[in-house]
Amino acid sequence: MVQSRVRVAMICTGNICRSPMAEVVLQHFVDADSLLRDRVDVTSAGTANWHVGSPMDERARRALDRAGFDGRGSLATFADRSYLDRQDLVIGMTREHVHEVRKRLSNQSTEVILLRNVIEPGRDLDLFDPYYGSDDEFDECLEVVREGGQRLTSEFRWRWGEGSFAV
Repeated sequence: MVQSRVRVAMICTGNICRSPMAEVVLQHFVDADSLLRDRVDVTSAGTANWHVGSPMDERARRALDRAGFDGRGSLATFADRSYLDRQDLVIGMTREHVHEVRKRLSNQSTEVILLRNVIEPGRDLDLFDPYYGSDDEFDECLEVVREGGQRLTSEFRWRWGEGSFAV
C-alpha cells in the first residue's frame, strides 16, 4: 500500500544552522514537484535543547537568500523521543546525530540516515558545522544540503513511482 504522507525530519545539534537550512531546501524541492507537494512534510530539530524557540541563525538565512531559497523554516525544536517517533524518515547531519536519534527512537519503523550518505552512499561522512565559520562556509554547507535535497527528492519520486513508499 502506498503511504499518503511522509514526515521527514532534518536533524543537527542546535537546530539553527544545518538542519533548518536542510528543511528549507528540501521543502523547496518538494513544493516544486507536483507528485511530492502534498505527500511530504519536512521539519527540523536539534539533538540539543540550547536554542529551542529561536529562529534560524542569520548567517544561515543569508546563505539561503543568496542561493534563492525563500522559505522561513521552523523555530528551533528539540528532537526528543516524542518528536522523533512521529517521523517516517530522520536525516542526521553527522554520525553523532544519527547515533543520538537512534538512542532516542522507540518507533522501529522510522528510518534514520546520514545526509551525506544520500550523496555518497556508504562513506559515512559528516556535514561540517558552519556555526563558527564565515559566510563562505555557510554557502559551502548549503551546497551539500542542496545536493542532498535534490537526491532525496529524486528518491521520493522513484519510491512513489514504484507504487511503494516504505521508508
